[in-house]
Amino acid sequence: MTRACLLVIAGGFAAQHSRVPVTWDLCIAGLVASLLLLAHARTRPAGLVLLGYCLFLQAGLAIIDERLDQRFAGDSLLTLVRIVDFPGVRGDSLMLRVSPVDDRRLPPLSRVSWFEPPVLPAIGETWELELRLKRPRGSSNPGLFDYEAWLFRERIHATGYVVPGKRNRLISAANVRPIEGVRRRFVDSAEAATSSRDAAAVLAAIGVGARHKVSRQQWQRYAVSGTSHLVAISGLHIGLAATTAFLLASIVLGLLQVFRNSYFAALTCSVLAAGAYAAVSGFGVPAQRASVMLLAAVVAIVRRRQVGPVQVLAAAALLIFLLDPVATMTPGFHLSFMAVVLLLWLARRRHAKRKTLPGRAWMAVRQLVIMQSHLLFGLMPLTVLIFQRIAFLSMPANLVAVPLFSTITVPLTLAALALGSVSEHAAQTLLRVAAATIVEVDSVVEAMRQLPLADIRIPALDASAWPVVVMPALWALLPRGWPGRGLALIAVVALVLHSPKPPPRGCADLHVLDVGQGLAVVTRTPSRTLVFDTGIAYQSGGSAAEQVVLPFLESKGISRIDWLIISHDDIDHSGGFETLAAGIDTGKVLAGESLAGAEACRAGLEWIVDDVRFRILHPGSAAGASGNDASCVLLVSTGAHSILLTGDIEADAERELLERGLPGAVDVVVVPHHGSATSSSASFVDATSPQVAVVSAGYGNRWGFPSEAVVERWQSVGAELIDTATAGAVSLRLCARGGVTGLRRDRQTRRRFWREGVG
Repeated sequence: MTRACLLVIAGGFAAQHSRVPVTWDLCIAGLVASLLLLAHARTRPAGLVLLGYCLFLQAGLAIIDERLDQRFAGDSLLTLVRIVDFPGVRGDSLMLRVSPVDDRRLPPLSRVSWFEPPVLPAIGETWELELRLKRPRGSSNPGLFDYEAWLFRERIHATGYVVPGKRNRLISAANVRPIEGVRRRFVDSAEAATSSRDAAAVLAAIGVGARHKVSRQQWQRYAVSGTSHLVAISGLHIGLAATTAFLLASIVLGLLQVFRNSYFAALTCSVLAAGAYAAVSGFGVPAQRASVMLLAAVVAIVRRRQVGPVQVLAAAALLIFLLDPVATMTPGFHLSFMAVVLLLWLARRRHAKRKTLPGRAWMAVRQLVIMQSHLLFGLMPLTVLIFQRIAFLSMPANLVAVPLFSTITVPLTLAALALGSVSEHAAQTLLRVAAATIVEVDSVVEAMRQLPLADIRIPALDASAWPVVVMPALWALLPRGWPGRGLALIAVVALVLHSPKPPPRGCADLHVLDVGQGLAVVTRTPSRTLVFDTGIAYQSGGSAAEQVVLPFLESKGISRIDWLIISHDDIDHSGGFETLAAGIDTGKVLAGESLAGAEACRAGLEWIVDDVRFRILHPGSAAGASGNDASCVLLVSTGAHSILLTGDIEADAERELLERGLPGAVDVVVVPHHGSATSSSASFVDATSPQVAVVSAGYGNRWGFPSEAVVERWQSVGAELIDTATAGAVSLRLCARGGVTGLRRDRQTRRRFWREGVG
């Protein structure tokens, strides 16, 4: 049975990474073929894998089919919607998940932002909103969070925003569903019980799975300390709910003597309590896994059957996959099941080799230390691959947090949830005590964060490093004394010291990042890094520098920007300047227009590092240009090969450059002004005649960049024109010997059947 479950799930994992275009006919044919293969013992394993593969494809196609009809993309739609989850606050904007009320133009679930709403909407309310939607799509950059994959696994069928205006109005607040009402009341109670916003946010998260109030700083703190599992509803919480319900039911039923066998009745109560808690908390994957395993264990006890925990775990994984194949993409699925596997493996080893130690307290502490150390090493491959982090603090932090949360915080929170409708005063008292424990844990974690090696971020790893990534798990899987165990510690050191290999001398790596309608370019030599523009600052708060540029630099192991060039002061080029300067050590700053803390970017400036020459071509020293034509123009050259970065220069600035005999033929051009028709004049295109022309523009932008005439102009001189809107981030290497090599389109590299169109 275990083998069959694993084969089906393996097929689902294979489908997640499928690059083959898929249709319903192909999916149905695959299902029929899998059933035929299942009919024979020899072909049954292949049939199980194919079955899992096709079931995932079927679920993915269903999500794709429900996405916003392209006919309505970009239109203003006045419609009735229900708020189906707690609104998330991000700066001056709200993030809402809405479902339509009798409007077939809208897909089942949309995620929209609302800038400066007049009032705060609440879960369960019905609103009339003017929406402008698009099909779900995200930026695509190497080594960064995959937003489009997140939209897919969250089953979000459209994204967009609320158009400001008086037509947006509340229609009804009376149609709140019972579970929504329970969740709202508990969140309000949590906020009333403590003056600490952080503690109230955690109470809401562990009580009803409402994580919308947990701040980014809190998530960072929990991620660094390896305690995020305490905030998200996990098997620990479900187990505590079931245990508490079982103990209370046993006492009450034993005293009342209502049932002849109160033990079985108490078990039933524990299952019902765990199921109710999982439902109220949103039924996340870890909660599903714990609930299914609990139900299987209780059924086995009632029927007096002995079922192995591994079989129960495999059956739980298969059931979750059958109910929701896409759930296997979530980090919660991987981490939850792997953690249980490690604990079962540890329990088996400890049972086989028992020791007697004086004192039960010492035994409990020792077991907790062993458990946390095994989880640290055993889960390290997943945390490195998923979160690019090693949380060395997880062991000491969890030694404090897990006992406190298990014995006080979670039980009191659950008791307050149960008592909320009976006695608000009692619930508030319990929540105040629970909040106090959260504050104490936070203070301990914050103190631990100051320790050396508290936060180890792992730069992006290539395929050749995978064996090293997996090796730390050997420490948890192999018995003490085995030679292979030492390799785990060596692998951990290798991961901590890992740094992506820079280009060789005489070469420069160029990355035109996918920052939407804006520009951000990273150029790296063997020892230096230059950033050209920072992307846009968003009206709702945040910037492309915060969301894309800084994480990208971190993924490359870059801790310093040696030169930061801001082409000019348009918000789509300079919007992330302050964020970038504050977030990373920055050397010399040059700007085409006046910018606080920056030197003037003027023609004639040049420097050479690692046999790569950087030369400013524009604006001229006596130039009085402003706006787009004041943009810095940078030529990066090595040997006879070069890259031209142009900012937003238009035809006049292009003409001035040509009159000065610059820049001549180049290998790569970042196309001026995002491909606007006011730039890329025929004479400029002919003079540069690049091999590759890269346009940095937003997908479906309202200006229609790049202009068709501009595209044709660059292609007419033999250039391969690449648009970040359809290709994602564009990366390449330029060397004195060999010119342009390693051209990479990130969206093409990440191509999957469920993604929107790939360019």
